[in-house]
Amino acid sequence: MLAQGHLVADPLFVDAPDRIEDTASRFARSGQPAPPGWRRAERGGWVALRRRGVRLPAQGWKVHASATAEEAARVVDTVWEYCVERGVSFKFLRSRALLALVNSKRAPRSAGGKLVTIYPRGEEALERTLKELSSLLRGVKGPYILSDLRWDEGPLYLRYGGFSPRYCFARDGEYVPAVVRPDGEPVPDVRGPVFRVPPWARVPGFVDQRIRAARADGSGGLPFTVEKALHFSNGGGVYRATDRRTGRRVVLREARPYAGVDDNGMDAVARLTREHAVLERLRGLRCVPEVIARTRHWEHHFLVEEFVEGERLHEAIARRHPLFRPGAGEGEAAEYARWACAVLERIEAAVASLHGRGVVFGDLHPGNVLVRPDGGVCLVDFETAFEEGEGFTPVLGTAGFVAPWARSGRAVDAYALDCLRLAVFCPLTELTRFDPHKHEQLIRLVENRFPVPPGYGDRLRKGLAPPVAAPPPPAAGWPDGGPDGPGAGPCRWDAVLDSLGEAIRRSATPERADRLFPGDVRQFDGQGTALAFGAAGVLYALRRTGQDGGPCFEGYVDWLARAVERTRWPRPGLYDGLAGVAYVLDELGRPEVARETLGRLASFDLKGCGPGLFGGLAGIALVLLRFGDVEAAARLGGALATALDDDGPAPAGGVGLLRGWSGPALLFVRLFAATGESALLRHAERALARDVARCGVSGERYVGVRDGQRWLPTLGGGGAGVGVVLHEYLRHREDPRLARLRDRVRDSLGTELLLSSGLLDGHAGLLYALTHLGGRGAPVRTQLRGLGLHAVRFQGELAFPTEGLLRLSMDLGTGTAGVLLAVHAAVRRDSAASLPFLRPDGGRGDGAAVSGRPSP
Repeated sequence: MLAQGHLVADPLFVDAPDRIEDTASRFARSGQPAPPGWRRAERGGWVALRRRGVRLPAQGWKVHASATAEEAARVVDTVWEYCVERGVSFKFLRSRALLALVNSKRAPRSAGGKLVTIYPRGEEALERTLKELSSLLRGVKGPYILSDLRWDEGPLYLRYGGFSPRYCFARDGEYVPAVVRPDGEPVPDVRGPVFRVPPWARVPGFVDQRIRAARADGSGGLPFTVEKALHFSNGGGVYRATDRRTGRRVVLREARPYAGVDDNGMDAVARLTREHAVLERLRGLRCVPEVIARTRHWEHHFLVEEFVEGERLHEAIARRHPLFRPGAGEGEAAEYARWACAVLERIEAAVASLHGRGVVFGDLHPGNVLVRPDGGVCLVDFETAFEEGEGFTPVLGTAGFVAPWARSGRAVDAYALDCLRLAVFCPLTELTRFDPHKHEQLIRLVENRFPVPPGYGDRLRKGLAPPVAAPPPPAAGWPDGGPDGPGAGPCRWDAVLDSLGEAIRRSATPERADRLFPGDVRQFDGQGTALAFGAAGVLYALRRTGQDGGPCFEGYVDWLARAVERTRWPRPGLYDGLAGVAYVLDELGRPEVARETLGRLASFDLKGCGPGLFGGLAGIALVLLRFGDVEAAARLGGALATALDDDGPAPAGGVGLLRGWSGPALLFVRLFAATGESALLRHAERALARDVARCGVSGERYVGVRDGQRWLPTLGGGGAGVGVVLHEYLRHREDPRLARLRDRVRDSLGTELLLSSGLLDGHAGLLYALTHLGGRGAPVRTQLRGLGLHAVRFQGELAFPTEGLLRLSMDLGTGTAGVLLAVHAAVRRDSAASLPFLRPDGGRGDGAAVSGRPSP
């Protein structure tokens, strides 16, 4: 529901937004009991009321009400009284704190502004509700709800969509909310930031008039042709455009009234006004974009700036950084260091120019620095800039570049500059918020791998150290060497594995119904029990690595068995849904519950389900095969083979093990092992060819999946996953060409620095693939050292962050459980520590046989 809320609710872990502490800001109506004859329910921060005996249609036209914080209580009170009197079902956010999250800058644009939702039954009730409530709420201000059509000038909006939950598969294979066409076919209920009506939906005449009027009102506009959207937020967008009057290329910075509200209470328009004033004060500096105009179109405000040629610093770092590619040598490191230090000098000079005019930038980070083609730099995005001495504290700083002790005056920029000096070489500064000593380890990497100027590291140690010295961490930490490296013997790695397991156990919340272990935000989207992001994956990793001791583990398994029964609208897949939970429950010794869970798949219409391993047909078929249903698995395999014959594409962006055709190739290999049908290996080869065609060679040596200008080595969507399935195929059929390709993929897994530690897209995945492919020595040590860079402390134990490095994660796909599995497999040489259907023994124990139970 709320991206920002998932971060606010807990300082360490991603959490549901409705778990924030908002008692003091709750609306009076949120604590009021349901009126006689009504039912009240609370879910996800919404309070819903429905009249007893009234059955709502599954879909139709719904009404939303928006409001500012000052007028929200009035709107809730008015809607309550109106709807209760007329028997109209409705729901509302329970507090001003949750409304602030909805209207914050980082909230999803499609949800921005929604305070109340009303469900009229029929066109007559819809028109009456709009007209009468519009009169009652005349003059109320609030953010424009971008997904809806505005009614009159007040705070009411409407759109066509689902009233009750229903799901279907989208074109990309994802399981999404659905509405039903007149012919009974479910289709995605698109909830984007633009008002759209399904082409088949009935549009009442009074609504059609408003649609036509809105189109006519927006037909005129700014004298600019927008060429590309550069950035979006709930407060507005940034666009590259051309002035049709002059032909000049410009940048448009958009601000929406009452939206993008920050903790200072300023909306996007107020910040745009501040930005305009600051840029005028800085006019003439080459390191600052020139202001061309301030204008307004419709209800949105725009700042027109010169378009500065160049690339964002973070993009330049990603393109140039030698440690992002395997095989980096001293020469490449030295060349990069010269470039980085030269850019840093220009950034320091730019910041000094701002300070010379009495301005503090306020949000210095690589995304706000443009590197010009001639090597010069330009600072962009001045919405948090402020004049020295005005007593302003920026509240929209970027994680990894702000510190609580440096939030006023030039100290804001001084600290951010030191973070930038570290980030250009080791862009993991976000981790410093979890560990006051983390910068020491990151600085050591810089000193060891790059020829930085004398005193560079000491300068960073002084600038990044907290003002109050923190106690040193416990002695047991992440070993510097690999499993056979100096000072990293078996006892050290035993301690690491035990610490990872203990961190996971300490994070458990069996008292909660929505999650057992903290992890990726997707667990709150119906995946709290799932293999990738939910409880099933964590318990699977604990069992496979021998970390399942203690009296609590069986209680965790009980939690999983109960939770999968109560999950509303679960997905069917291996990594995101019921198939994977069934697999894990069977692994954990609950075969009856496992088969009951698997039986629920019969209720799914798999039409439109993607081909991949993550949530698609390949993963589901592998689980069916594991449970002995060869016929059903072969049926799904046949559908995938037909898709190959039809030259059907993988889902958008689908390449590699989880969402590409490597997953179906793995299924064909396992079906061949179960049936002996040689045609299945031909299908596997053709499926692999699909993903191999998306691979390329970097530096004339290394093989990975090509994604624009990037080369992806990762397990989930990169070269590592393709290589693992190539290996499985080659167990059954010799092919010197594919064997060479597999070996080149294995030799490409030596990337020293990734921005993620996770199993699906980070160091743990590369380590797992290396182990699976027989890698030894230096490449394995490289990945273990890479993981060590990401390791932080949780209650004194080792843990790992989720994607983006903003919160810790214990799940299999993105967090600590995945690291535990990969490290255990590498340092213990234990084939049991494997992902489902990817055991190094060729799949024995994962259902290649047809007994319905795995071998021990």
